[in-house]
Amino acid sequence: MKATAPAVTRLALALALSLATPLVAARGVPAGFEDLVEGQTEQLDVRLFGRSTGLMPVRVTLDHVQLEAPAEALQALQLPAEAQAALLPALSQPLPRNSHLACRYGGAAAGCGYLDPPEDPTAVRALYDEGEGAVRLFVARQWIPGEPAAQRHHQVSANAENAFLHQQTVNLSGGRDYQSLAAQGAGVLGLFERGHVSANWTFSHQRYRNQRTRHDFQLDNAYYRHDIGPEHYLQAGRMDRRNLSSPQGGTFSFSMLPLDRFQGLRIGTTQAYVDSEAAVQATPLTVLLARDARVDAFDGQRLLQTYYLQAGINQIDTRRFPFGNYTVTLRIYEDGVLVRSEEAPFDKGGDWADSSVQWFLQGGRRSERRSDQFDGEMAAMAGVRVPLGRSATVTAGVADLAGFSYGELRVDLRRVFATQEIRASFSSMQGSDGSRGQQHQLSYRRHASWNLYQQRMRGKACEFRDDARDQLGCADSLSASVALPVAGGHAYLAYTRRQTWRQGVGIPGDIDDPLYGLDPLLPPWAPRPSREPQLSRTWQASYNRSERWGDFSASTRVGVWQQHNDGSLRSSRDRGVFLTLTLTRLQQGERGTAQRRYGLDLRQPQHQRPDVTYSVAQSLRQDHDDQFRELSAELRGNNSDRYSATLSGQLQNRIGHTGATVSHYQQRGRDELAYSATHSSGVALGSRGLYWGGGLGADAGLAVQVDGTDDLELTGVAAELQVGGLRRQRLKLGDRRLLPVSAYQSHRAEVQDASALDSIASIRVTGVGGARPLFLPPGKLLRMPVPIEVTYTFIGNAHDLAGTPLRGARILNAPVPGTGSNGGFVADFPRREAVLYLLQDDRLLQCPLQVRERRQVVLLVGAVQCEPLNVAQLPADIRQQARVTRLLQEKALMASSQQAAAGGAR
Repeated sequence: MKATAPAVTRLALALALSLATPLVAARGVPAGFEDLVEGQTEQLDVRLFGRSTGLMPVRVTLDHVQLEAPAEALQALQLPAEAQAALLPALSQPLPRNSHLACRYGGAAAGCGYLDPPEDPTAVRALYDEGEGAVRLFVARQWIPGEPAAQRHHQVSANAENAFLHQQTVNLSGGRDYQSLAAQGAGVLGLFERGHVSANWTFSHQRYRNQRTRHDFQLDNAYYRHDIGPEHYLQAGRMDRRNLSSPQGGTFSFSMLPLDRFQGLRIGTTQAYVDSEAAVQATPLTVLLARDARVDAFDGQRLLQTYYLQAGINQIDTRRFPFGNYTVTLRIYEDGVLVRSEEAPFDKGGDWADSSVQWFLQGGRRSERRSDQFDGEMAAMAGVRVPLGRSATVTAGVADLAGFSYGELRVDLRRVFATQEIRASFSSMQGSDGSRGQQHQLSYRRHASWNLYQQRMRGKACEFRDDARDQLGCADSLSASVALPVAGGHAYLAYTRRQTWRQGVGIPGDIDDPLYGLDPLLPPWAPRPSREPQLSRTWQASYNRSERWGDFSASTRVGVWQQHNDGSLRSSRDRGVFLTLTLTRLQQGERGTAQRRYGLDLRQPQHQRPDVTYSVAQSLRQDHDDQFRELSAELRGNNSDRYSATLSGQLQNRIGHTGATVSHYQQRGRDELAYSATHSSGVALGSRGLYWGGGLGADAGLAVQVDGTDDLELTGVAAELQVGGLRRQRLKLGDRRLLPVSAYQSHRAEVQDASALDSIASIRVTGVGGARPLFLPPGKLLRMPVPIEVTYTFIGNAHDLAGTPLRGARILNAPVPGTGSNGGFVADFPRREAVLYLLQDDRLLQCPLQVRERRQVVLLVGAVQCEPLNVAQLPADIRQQARVTRLLQEKALMASSQQAAAGGAR
């Protein structure tokens, strides 16, 4: 039997009867109230922290609640099979109601609606909330469903297809005596499921007056790469060492091993698929909330972060928590009142990338960029990177070049504290040909940033030999710097010391040698090369600060410098002060943005006249959707009668980025005109054709295509697309566009409505709501169709030929409401209709729709005159609709299929 009394009445009677239980037992239960004492079955919602079973039968008495289908409830809550087996016995028994802890009607008290979860994994606690018609369950924390564990590796986006992607840049420059054309490109072609071919090329063409024209084409890199699962790769072709210093080939930081480019084979580990966010090893923190609450996370008395969370099971985001092992205290506030505190042990260590051993092996023939002297020599190289705990790594590498061997050892240290960070690296290299080198670096950050770098290189260049394979050079360098915030600005102090050696020629013999005078009669002496040191020392200190007042901003930079150069031929010393002032005004209007800038640069060297440079610049910029155009002009001059004028422009659109600059220079009667232009773009060829885009720096892509429409008058923006760090893309109807994205990186693509108010129809994106995660290897193209729904809204009044309003008429064009009492209608159609078809009683009418006025996306047609129409004149696409056929048959305007069949039989 189901109770029909209101919830408030049942609650009041239940409380009254519970207080008078002895009296009830003695005198009996009043007639009609037996169910309240004996219990009744109600349809209640069973909930477990954000999860719901829907309405289920629950036996409710004055003291207990009991689920009549506990197994079905556990299954509906999507608990693991192990949890269902452990909890089923307890959930099959009557459970105390605990109704006094429920949140009361609209006057919820802080801390209500919550019970501490039991520690026993087989126990269940219940809280019966009669006001919401729900039973809330509380089970051991180990059974509480949480977010799935993050996977270590990214998964390639589904439906990604192989494609050819190419990026190109063309630069043109020239002046009075020269012309130069340079082009460069990078292409990648996806092959198989995890492979791609990559190539980089450059072309240059230079022409100087009275000289031969020079041109050069070079294929820089050209290789095939195949990823063997998410952790290993194989690469073959012409390649350099760049990938070895990136996640694609590990994170090897070799800086002295002598190998530039080679043609051969490389195999090793890769970190390209590692999820950097999921890679952080941290203890998960879960908080259970019965109501929306504020949660403060503390480490002792230090506030780590504040969260505003909704009721249910919440996983705490610990990405900003400091590394270490400590206890986190969660203080939970409801309506600003502290209701409870929870403590949990927390441990956050390094990431998986740092905790895994990385290695590579490669071999082939040398193909150096700097010289072809060693081309064709056999070369081999190997490296391994081993972590030592969370704060240190050791990297070792060896190389063999035509029988000469080299080895480099590097140790990296990193220690991160709550408010400071220390980094250090020490590396050393030794070669069998006597070359050696050392590099050390130390940095410390806490408010201020301190950096120290020292390098000592002793390669075969110290012997001035042409066959130096080590590429180390011959130099010592030391640099130290500190940057810190001071008085609203930043101060900077730096010292640099660098010593190199150049080749000198020693004089053979001595003027006091008795055979010196016979030198013309003796064979010539071979000159003895010698090393001549060149020492440079520089001090520099500066302070800069910026201020802003409304549309105006001003920046100031002041500093001093001192430089000493000592050499065998000459020495020099320079010192001075400098001052830079910049005043900028930024004005934003409906047509664009205007910026005017005034600058003054003053340098005063010692014992020299000051160098004063002044400038004024004006720029205009217009942004439209995801495109922009900019025009800039600048005038410069100084106190040495040097002047220049520059005019430049930029244009960013769907076919790429284009820029051009023209400059005129004048100095003491001599003038010169120079120009430059550049264009960059990207293109992709996939299974559905060619896509063009304006982005660079990516070797994967997102191919977007917006649905078109048959209405030629319907134009404008249909959707907005945001992908990663790219500018927000505003897509028009029928747009077909390439959005380059970086390969081996996680992105999110989100499509939103962007219908313009000046359009003749409302445009809505359908079927692609929410953010979509993306992860693409090189050579992959992901097609993203953007389906749209177009709605034309017509408002008017329908009258017959006599001028009588057509009240209560059914509109046949689409399933929309009929006309009102005065013949008025508001009709939404998926296409632009030229005629409105009506059915009033047994009359079929047609009404021409002529737009008299448009207000945003609403088309006003005013009073329309309708004339009778035969069924045969009704367009077939409307007449054949099931809804229209049924209406016509009801009004006997069309024979039913059964009648038509019977007539045919006769």
